[in-house]
Amino acid sequence: MSPASPPRYLRAERCVLGGVAEPLRVAPATLTLAGDRIVAVDEGAPAAPPRAADAETVDLGRRLVTPAFVNGHTHLAMAAFRGAAGLAALRGNVVEDLFFRLEQDLSAEEVRAFTRVGAFESLLAGVGTVFDHYYQGEAVAEALADVGLTGVVAPTLQDLAGPGRHEHRAALDATIAIDERTDLRAAGVVAALGPHATDTASAELWRAAIDLAVARRLPVHAHVAQSREEAARILARHGTTPVGWLAGEGILASAARLLLVHGIYVTDGDLARLDPARHTLGFCPYSQAEFCFPAAVGRFARAGLPWLLATDCAASNDSMNVQKELRLASGLGLAAASFSGAADRFAAGPGTPEAASALDAARKAAFDAWAPLRDPATLLAAVWSVPGRLHPALPCGALEPGRLANLLVLDPEHPALWPALDPLRALAMCDVAPAIEAMMVRGRFLGRRGDFARSLLEIGYDAARAEATLRLRERLRRLGLPA
Repeated sequence: MSPASPPRYLRAERCVLGGVAEPLRVAPATLTLAGDRIVAVDEGAPAAPPRAADAETVDLGRRLVTPAFVNGHTHLAMAAFRGAAGLAALRGNVVEDLFFRLEQDLSAEEVRAFTRVGAFESLLAGVGTVFDHYYQGEAVAEALADVGLTGVVAPTLQDLAGPGRHEHRAALDATIAIDERTDLRAAGVVAALGPHATDTASAELWRAAIDLAVARRLPVHAHVAQSREEAARILARHGTTPVGWLAGEGILASAARLLLVHGIYVTDGDLARLDPARHTLGFCPYSQAEFCFPAAVGRFARAGLPWLLATDCAASNDSMNVQKELRLASGLGLAAASFSGAADRFAAGPGTPEAASALDAARKAAFDAWAPLRDPATLLAAVWSVPGRLHPALPCGALEPGRLANLLVLDPEHPALWPALDPLRALAMCDVAPAIEAMMVRGRFLGRRGDFARSLLEIGYDAARAEATLRLRERLRRLGLPA
């Protein structure tokens, strides 16, 4: 942000405030913007008058103004592989059995083209920031800048297994390059360190990543305990769990801020090793339900650990709309009643009132146990403030001073939101994307207000899709797969 940037003002009767040091609330407010940041929030009605008579003021009336969503873990380039994983592939280890094959020798040009399409999809869903972890990291970063999506890019680091195992030095260099490129930083694109997983990156590579993260004040973004195979390999090699191995290697004790994604095969003992001040867990429910099974996020919460919601990739999710993840996360715990002993006994018997009462008791027990994770403020924090505080150079996910001016303007009268009697519940449980009237990224509106989706796609999407289609067809042809 340039100190010389003239202030601009946004007024609305319903702004979603708080979420970091204070509870979420909906209140009238005036946001003062300078450059790409929010520099002041004046709460209350009537809105505070502008401090400069000639300053630009946008009055949004009764529109609902919220932070843009933050997708805390994704691989946007894998939009090109949407639909490639059939049921047979998903039954096994889809990452190793299919994705690694599709990703072999990806060029920078392919990754940049594929990422652009994923970036457009993200913006249409109201996502203003992504945490992307992929090969050819500089190409990912450039694609985000091409489309206007802000993000934290972690070039994938592998030296034991995976498509990038011979390119880890180049990936470290790419991380440094992203961190040092002023053009990318000006576009709201910054770096993170990206060890792929505990079984694909060696202890030496993990330590190199940690040292670089500490020296440059960058977060570390990695997959941990995402598969049975990963857990089995670490147990065979080191006699412990993936998290236990990270602890034994001193990774968890470092000053680096760690984002540990999936955690499907973590134990309660593993969770006790993590520090809520430095360690955040990533939960991708729709994707995990496809490639494995959903992680026990309730255990994350009960251990007092921060957790975020993310989509993972389109190849295992089919959608980059992170707001949709909130509904699944909200209802997931109630499935315990469906698979309980009480449900089995009811199904096996004549359906007596006693059996029905026992099943209802199981439902109520599941409801009560999951209630803290059904709170709209808790769910929204997982796509706003929790990921929004992970990178010191890209604070986002809240309407507060110092945060990136990434925000959504929603029409509460749209059929997807009406009547919005409880705006926070609507934001967590409704389908928000159709109601987006305008979106601001880095202090600038994208497309035309009131015609957001159509106007956004007019800004280069056809050319981006055409290039990505040609490159995808060629890749599939080289792999001997149907295009």
